[in-house]
This record gives sequence, structure tokens and C-alpha cells, in this order.
Amino acid sequence: MPRTIVLAGGGTGGHVYPALAIGDALRARGQDLLYYGDPTRLEGRVVEKRGYPLRPVRAMGYPRAGILGKVVFAVTLAREVIKAAMKLRSDGVQAVIGFGGYVSAPTILAAWLLRIPRAIHESNVTPGLANKLCARVADLVLVTYPQSIHRVPGKAHKEVVGCPVNPRVLEGNRSKALERYDLSAEKPVVLFVGGSLGAARINDLAVAAARQGSRDFQIVQITGPAYLADVRSALGGQPASVALVGYEHHMADAYAASDLVVCRAGSSTLAELTVLGKPSVLIPSPNVTDNHQEANARGMEQAGAALVFTEAELTTSRFLEMVSNLVGDRASLRLMSEAASRLGKADSAEHAAHIIDVLLLSSKSR
Repeated sequence: MPRTIVLAGGGTGGHVYPALAIGDALRARGQDLLYYGDPTRLEGRVVEKRGYPLRPVRAMGYPRAGILGKVVFAVTLAREVIKAAMKLRSDGVQAVIGFGGYVSAPTILAAWLLRIPRAIHESNVTPGLANKLCARVADLVLVTYPQSIHRVPGKAHKEVVGCPVNPRVLEGNRSKALERYDLSAEKPVVLFVGGSLGAARINDLAVAAARQGSRDFQIVQITGPAYLADVRSALGGQPASVALVGYEHHMADAYAASDLVVCRAGSSTLAELTVLGKPSVLIPSPNVTDNHQEANARGMEQAGAALVFTEAELTTSRFLEMVSNLVGDRASLRLMSEAASRLGKADSAEHAAHIIDVLLLSSKSR
């Protein structure tokens, strides 16, 4: 019998895309899905396009300092938990799965108060604050990396499932993608992407690469919606052999066209790189909780699947020389691709859906 399940969380692709991947796997098993998130953030742009009704939930980030800020946070959280509980009752929800981001906390806490079965999925090596809070009241915790298990608090059963990816990223066709981007099949392509929101430093590096007179590679640059106009202005339009995209709804095309990917090290992105076997240059964001992106990236580096550089150590000149050398070294790219493929888990979403079915939705968990 179908159950109504809520996916809760958002703000960035690292929360939203694993949620949608697991949602697709649960929907294929006959379950009814809703999404609780913030319509003003990423989930507001992508969730309903994937066929999931979106229920609005608001939340504020936890203040790092100041008693007044913490009091306001507590009052706001309590108010949103009450609102989420009313939505859960109205929607007849029978299970909730949280994916992190502050917006996930009110719904998970509301499910706890209503005794609705609840799980969380943690994408990163180092759990975020919201998931650390929610893990204490969860019935089931799913993690991407084995080393995360001892970092997640609470007594819930913990299971390693990997970071689920949208199976649509596997559907890219290189010839069609190159045609769409108006690029040649004769030269290699470097994909620059700074995550769903974009990244200023990666955009700066892509612009510097595009301006190189001696450049022997083509570029696909996904700027992030807020950066597109500035990047186009910095390039004086759109140079030949450079494809600019503000937000890419068809990442399968971007990956299919690329020979090398320059990107952040969010867990969702790394999961896609490994499933596709893409060599990469990872520049972890320094603006994340507990520097978790660098922790994610170092595992890729140790496996030989990626080169890792922090923003602090990477100069533009060093980057341009490194990328120019690497993209022309087919043997090194092949070895990196093979190493990435060995880390890939294409069945993570189905594995997670199975665990949720058995351990969360079974009569024993009620």
C-alpha cells in the first residue's frame, strides 16, 4: 500500500539532488512523495519541475555567536516546527526523510513530536549542524562515507549507502552535447562549474582560461545564475570555443561534453564524477561548515581520481599551467578516470530506498 513520504531539506545541490534521487527510487516503488523546503532557494527552482509538490517551510541559520541571536533562532525554530507539524497532519504523512540544510530541521523535529517514522541522509564526511541535531531524534541514519558513522550523534541505526545521483546524468551523448554547446569534437573540453549557486573563484579561473591566447582546449562554464551577466561582461561577450550557461538543467550534457571537470567538492558533485568516471580538479569551498568539502576531496585525491587545491594555495598562473598540461595528457586523464570509476556507486539511490523500505517503513518501525 502506498505511503505518503516527505523529503525535507535544501538550500544547495548537496541537499536537494540526493533527496530527489532517493525520491525517484521510492516513487518507483509505488510511494507518494512530497517535498518540504524553502521555495526561495534551489529547491524552489527544481523540485516541482521533477514532479514533486513543494510545501513551503522556512528556517534561519544557527547563529555562531550572540545570546540574542540564539534566542531568536530558538523562537523561530519552535514556530516553524509547529507549522511543519500542522502540514504533516494535513498531508497525512507517514514518514519523513531529511537531507540537511537548516530547512530540514523543523520537519524532522515535527515528525518526532508526532511519532512519525523519520530518517536522515548525510552527504558529507563531516555532518552539518542540522543533521547533527536531527540525528538525535531519527530512527534511521544513512551516510555517504563510512568515516561519517562515528561523527553522527544519536542511537539510530546507521547505514552506508553512498551519495545518490540522478540517473539522468548518465544519459548524456557527447556528439549531441558538443553540438548544443557549439563546440568542436577535435579539441578537448574543460567544464568549469561552481555548484548550483556558482562560485566566484572558479568563475575567475574560467575567465582567465578563456582569455588565454595559447589555449588549446574548449570551455563549458556554468557560472551560477547570479554570475552570468558579470562573466559575459568580463569576457566581452562570448568568445569562440567557450559556452556560457547560467544554470544547467541538463548536467548530463555538460558532463558528456567534458574531458576534465574543474569544480567544488560537494558530495553530490563528487558522486556524479565517480559514477561517470570523470577526471577532475577540485577546489573545495572554504565557506562551508567544518571545511567538509576539503575532507570530501582528499578521498578523491588519495584514490588518484582528482587533483585538489585549496583557494589559498592556488594562484591563477599556476592553475592555468596545470590545466593546460593536464588536459593534453591523455594517459593521466585515463588513469584518473579509471580511479574515479572505481569509487562510483550508481545504485546508491536504490540501495537507500531499499533500506528505507525495510528499516523505516516496515511495521516493526512504527
